[in-house]
Amino acid sequence: MPNPRRLPKGNLNASKNGIYSPLFQTSETIDLNEDEISSLEHEITLLRVMIRRTMQLADGIHDLRETIRVLDSLGAAMGRLSTLLRVQKSLNEGRSQMADEISVAIQQLNADLRNKK
Repeated sequence: MPNPRRLPKGNLNASKNGIYSPLFQTSETIDLNEDEISSLEHEITLLRVMIRRTMQLADGIHDLRETIRVLDSLGAAMGRLSTLLRVQKSLNEGRSQMADEISVAIQQLNADLRNKK
């Protein structure tokens, strides 16, 4: 009888690098961090990898029209990367502010508890 708890072959639920793992080469997975799953880090890393790959492929292009197409693609990718980085910064600032507020609340609670003794 097969084990009902076993995941089907090819299931990536336990994969360290998540849904993008098939898109990365082994050398590129160094940038991925399992702890960053709730952030945009994987998307930012994927976009940077794709930009790097596009630039490497463009190295041998000598046709002006093809060069313009590659530059357009790179420009669009850079714009998306810029947007992701701004959003990531905004998310981090929000978390930092929330952590500061929680810290202040805990300090006030501790002070109140000490005063009641």
